[in-house]
Amino acid sequence: MKLRSIYFIKVTGMSLVWIAVAAVFGPLGQAQIPSPRLKPAAPELSNILTGPDARLFHSALTAAKRRQWSIVEDRRLKITDRTARNALYWLQAVEDPNASFSTLTHVVQNLQDWPRLTTITAKAEKNLFNSPVDPQRTIRWFADREPVSGEGRAALARACYESGNPDAGDAWLRKAWRQARLTRDGQKRLFGRYRSRLTADDHYARADHLIWQGPHHYSKADALRPFMTPGQSALVDARTRIARNASGINAAINRIPDELKADPGFLYERAKWRRRKRTGDYALPIYHQIQTPPVSDTGRERLWHEKKIMAYWAIGERKYPDAYKLVINHGLDRGRSFAEAEFLAGWLALTKLGQADRAITHFQALKQGVSYPVSLSRADYWLGRAHEHRQDSSADTFYKEAARFSNTYYGFLAAERLGADYHIISLPHESDPAPLEARFEADERVRVMRLFGEARERLYFSQFAFHLDDEVGSLEELTLLSRLAKSYGYMRPSVRAAKQASRFGSMLTESGYPMPDAIMNLPDEFDKPFVLAIARQESEFENNAVSHARAYGLMQMINATARATARKHRIPYSRSRLTTDIDYSARLGALYLHDLLRRYDGSYILAAVGYNAGPTRVSRWITTYGDPRKGEIDPVDWLESIPFSETRNYVQRVMENMQVYRARMNGNRARNRVYRDITLGAF
Repeated sequence: MKLRSIYFIKVTGMSLVWIAVAAVFGPLGQAQIPSPRLKPAAPELSNILTGPDARLFHSALTAAKRRQWSIVEDRRLKITDRTARNALYWLQAVEDPNASFSTLTHVVQNLQDWPRLTTITAKAEKNLFNSPVDPQRTIRWFADREPVSGEGRAALARACYESGNPDAGDAWLRKAWRQARLTRDGQKRLFGRYRSRLTADDHYARADHLIWQGPHHYSKADALRPFMTPGQSALVDARTRIARNASGINAAINRIPDELKADPGFLYERAKWRRRKRTGDYALPIYHQIQTPPVSDTGRERLWHEKKIMAYWAIGERKYPDAYKLVINHGLDRGRSFAEAEFLAGWLALTKLGQADRAITHFQALKQGVSYPVSLSRADYWLGRAHEHRQDSSADTFYKEAARFSNTYYGFLAAERLGADYHIISLPHESDPAPLEARFEADERVRVMRLFGEARERLYFSQFAFHLDDEVGSLEELTLLSRLAKSYGYMRPSVRAAKQASRFGSMLTESGYPMPDAIMNLPDEFDKPFVLAIARQESEFENNAVSHARAYGLMQMINATARATARKHRIPYSRSRLTTDIDYSARLGALYLHDLLRRYDGSYILAAVGYNAGPTRVSRWITTYGDPRKGEIDPVDWLESIPFSETRNYVQRVMENMQVYRARMNGNRARNRVYRDITLGAF
């Protein structure tokens, strides 16, 4: 026997041992003892890409974090896998502020169903505007697409002028100048090049557009005043002075010609100033003078937001006719704000003015303008209430329509009004998605998600997940998407995908309503369905979530509240554990919820409002609208009176989540208790 070599293996434990290992040659053909490794093999970077491609892809992601875009491009050119190459094209198009036109064009033309396409297209249009491009190239670019940005409209206008089509150029120039966002440099360049083709009305229209965009744009609006008529210049001056609360407001107002004093932007600024500086009574007459809606969509939205604030003030002051008059002149014709305005008008007409016929008109308009189950069930529930108010037997027809959306707040309310046959909640089991798994996995975007998931790129994974959950064509594919996100530990996109099941008139029970051990293992003294319902609404069970308001973890507690709760219950406090220790986050949040329930005599809705908007606002709204615990106001109407859309929606979602979680914890069957929950509460 011949000693080939000696290997030393360091073994750590209770003592340090050195072991000599001899590799011994045996007779020819006899298996040799393999040489032991000094360290374990490096883990594979990817289960999807080959070793070289995986190393290049991960190197590119590291370079992207460092904003080293030339390295990203170098790695992209060397990668052989098409999906990984496209993922880096997309990443550079989204993140690189100086991405080349060819990179942007590749994404726009070849990855049209990927996320952030409008943002990428706008960057390409800006590139066209800022570069000396052949006009025919620009015209070809827009042959099958409308511009999505101000720079795109300006680039197309320039191309039309340079190719001998001035009428089309004028049309696109006015669309760019009057209605679009432009950078300060873009506005300066466009004005410098085409000043002779723009009129005083064009400049006022642009100033109007800029003022509606908000304070950061006032100086750009003021810069255009010398090129308007004196009356238009005075109007812009007064609007920006009022908005800034600058000196000389009265003198500026007096300089406006009488024929321009009905301008909706001017009246908006005056009414808003009065509301903030004095009282609602002083502002109301100005609001009622606004008859013509603003030209811009942003203006209509801002005016509605201001009218809504005033309407809820009027509700609190019991000035219901004024509130109704404010909301019926909303000037909107589509979108979320339109639905909100029509609902509020209908609710006021029915519950505060006793005018069921008017209410029905508004609720029908609401129903025709929405498509999501939450909004459809709201329209049908309140149509049922309005017909019931008229003692009309067709009320049940609308309640049954609302009850079809069986996991929504208004669906639950409607079911309770229909009687015993609708009192049981029975949750469906998720169907087997296996038959569609091959089609799902064949989608290149799913493969990109897997690449980002392997690389722990949560942000990019989530962007693809949120984009895809709007586009998949079946319940089974949503199940697969939800499970894919969960497999990487990304609970927010997992739950968000499951929520989209409502588009198919169904629900994903297990994927959409997780029950993490951190909550299920809490002591029985805690109301677990309530805690689960809050967690689903707060973080969608993403334990490392941090909000813009600096709320942390599973239960989204702000630092001060979490610290005070820990001190009260004699628990050592650690802010970092809110996002790293799910059990810690769940316990602190559950304790705070339990404290709120005790504070509000078991009222779920008051505890939920307190958790979302703070106890101070609970007290204020009880004073303003009445106490739902004492029968001073119907709890359904109390919730509808909350002036914050976010809080109102939050509490309604929590109430519906509770019904589902009670069923989940009881073999997927339970009684519908939503009205009892909002009326009586926990005890």
